[in-house]
Amino acid sequence: MTSTVSERGPKRVLVTGGAGEMGAYACGVLADAAEIAGLVVADRDEEKAARLAAKLGPKATALALDISDSTALAKALADVDLVLNCAGPFYRFGREVLSGAIAAGTDYLDICDDWEPTLEMLELDDAARAAGVTAVIGMGASPGTSNLLAVLAMAECDTVDRVYTSWRASAAHFPRPTAGQEFPEATAAIEHWVHNCTEPIKIWRDGSLVDAHALEELTLAYPGWGEAPVWVCGHPEPLTLPRVRPEVRESLNVMSARRGLMDGITRIAERVRAGELNVRQASDELLRQPNLSGKAAGPSPSLPSNIFAVAEGAKDGSRIRVGAQALVQPEGNMGEMTGIPLAVAALMSARGQVGKPGVHGPEGAIDPKVFFTDLARFAPEPPAPGVEVYEVVTEILDS
Repeated sequence: MTSTVSERGPKRVLVTGGAGEMGAYACGVLADAAEIAGLVVADRDEEKAARLAAKLGPKATALALDISDSTALAKALADVDLVLNCAGPFYRFGREVLSGAIAAGTDYLDICDDWEPTLEMLELDDAARAAGVTAVIGMGASPGTSNLLAVLAMAECDTVDRVYTSWRASAAHFPRPTAGQEFPEATAAIEHWVHNCTEPIKIWRDGSLVDAHALEELTLAYPGWGEAPVWVCGHPEPLTLPRVRPEVRESLNVMSARRGLMDGITRIAERVRAGELNVRQASDELLRQPNLSGKAAGPSPSLPSNIFAVAEGAKDGSRIRVGAQALVQPEGNMGEMTGIPLAVAALMSARGQVGKPGVHGPEGAIDPKVFFTDLARFAPEPPAPGVEVYEVVTEILDS
């Protein structure tokens, strides 16, 4: 799949963690794009980076890079126009890589989905503006796609009171033992999810940033789909969305799921908060919980699958609720759902469509209509011309 290069000329891009699950999908898109002159697949695992670069073709080169080495990082950033940071954990390296990009005058995108480093990186907004650097943080699935759906939903409101971004939690990727086998160790993805569900978090409530705990249960309605329970998660969306709609009183990121899964993680979270388990132990213990998936976990939520957003507010004097979801988008594993949106945003940047100095959440710098049109091209079956690639549905709440 190829795309059209802009008058600005093709760009040279560095992808940190480029040989990893998320970065590899982003690299695959970029290597095939006319907007990209050169692609540096940077990774601590030089052999893995070299294999991927060879597979991607002549635009791609491999670079052994440990991003904790500030000198090596600065040298790598000095040679490119744009860096895509896919190397975690972001609580250790998010601010460091962004600071290096600002010092080098290199535009920046990442897939950070932790609230703590999000706040740290937002503190670099003035420095980025002074350097003329555009940085977009949290540009994956959730956050990322979710933020831009929230923009579409909020745009239908004259004023917004509440905005919710949601993603479907699933036990499908949780390894389970077969007969006679021991329980496997939890993956890094599971450990990250357990961390988000058990540690203190920040949310936007009553018009300000407040401390909270994850897994608070709420009921959420999506127009035309009915309502279902959802559970609060510690994610960046609640921290950045009020920056573009300051009147928002409540901004939450929530998970929809079968109740059995959420009962399981809630039991584990209680043990973590009591000091009985640390996050690593809790992650392994979660796999031993019963009824995490399938019919044994309860009915499937009566809400859109995957990622959606809901805004509640007022329009023309009436109370309204607005739902937004992508109708055509990449499918598959989390690598595809995260890496491809990142690459789509990077191509928009290369075309000069994301040139807004400062540090932003996706909603602060990316046009959602352009994004979802471009994203649809990477769906398993790209849409025919004129087919809607996203929906925005409004219902009036006034009786």
